[in-house]
Amino acid sequence: MPKRQPRQLEATKRFIRNFLRINNSREFLVFLFFLLVAFIFWYLTTMTGEYEMEYSPKLRLKNVPDGILVVEPLPEQFDIVLRDKGDKLVEYKARGKFKELVIDYRHYTHTQGHTAIYGKELYKLIASHLSSSTQVVSMSLDTLQYYVAPSRGVKVPVRAKGRIEADGQYGIHRINMTPDSVTVYAAPSYTDSLKVVYTPEVHYVELTDSVSKTLTLNTCRGVKYVPSEVQLHVAVSPYVTKSVEIPISGYLFPYGVSLKTFPSKAKVSFRISLEDYAKVTEKDFALQVHYAQIQDNPSGKVALRLETHSDNVYNIKVEPAEVDYLLEANAFQ
Repeated sequence: MPKRQPRQLEATKRFIRNFLRINNSREFLVFLFFLLVAFIFWYLTTMTGEYEMEYSPKLRLKNVPDGILVVEPLPEQFDIVLRDKGDKLVEYKARGKFKELVIDYRHYTHTQGHTAIYGKELYKLIASHLSSSTQVVSMSLDTLQYYVAPSRGVKVPVRAKGRIEADGQYGIHRINMTPDSVTVYAAPSYTDSLKVVYTPEVHYVELTDSVSKTLTLNTCRGVKYVPSEVQLHVAVSPYVTKSVEIPISGYLFPYGVSLKTFPSKAKVSFRISLEDYAKVTEKDFALQVHYAQIQDNPSGKVALRLETHSDNVYNIKVEPAEVDYLLEANAFQ
């Protein structure tokens, strides 16, 4: 290693001697000298003057407590125009001194999950990262704000909002939402009264076929849905008419009194989808006559009540709507 240094030094000396023997080499060195002098003069006259320069620092929020979720963060960055001497502005750029603006969560008041840094307070925050000689000329934002919420969200069901109707010969067999609920992160003042989350308004009329659509949930400031999208599926099926015969029974009659109706059965007709046609039977309905209906009823006729029916049927009709009846006293055993 010690022998290498003298060899390198000798090689450098030989290179300089050979360079100086080249024609115009001395003129080139003189040119470099005057170029250096010109640069120094330019620097002294230019960089010591006042200028304006734009910066785009990134924004970062620190010291967010455990149990708190930032649902709407600060902007990623914003633009600031600074005024100072040229050397100071170049120093900010060269050293990256103003690449990031850090905001301490602990230093600000949070009102219902919302924090805003306005005017003079924002100026003071920026100035704390700069030299005392640097002036803030302009900012792209006059307010920095963010929203937080408890990290434990509230699960809320999702419902479709709008108009969904099938064509006359078809029916809405089923409306599904996937998922059927979302987790809402927001200030307690908002979530405490929240019972349902509605999708953006949809408009489907005269449907003859099933529809699926991905919907992005509308949020307001300071509210976050997880997930933020749901899948709406509207199952449409042709509807047909089906009829079943249902026996007529008495309801709340005194002990020892029985009811006979003429006829003893009635026809119940309804519209139903082809998918559910076989699923709905006479067991899904009950035709009853309440004892209260026939008290002080001299007409001898009574209206039938359809007490139960399937949720998958509509346009229900009962024939006949009224029946004759006869009360019988049962013999006691």
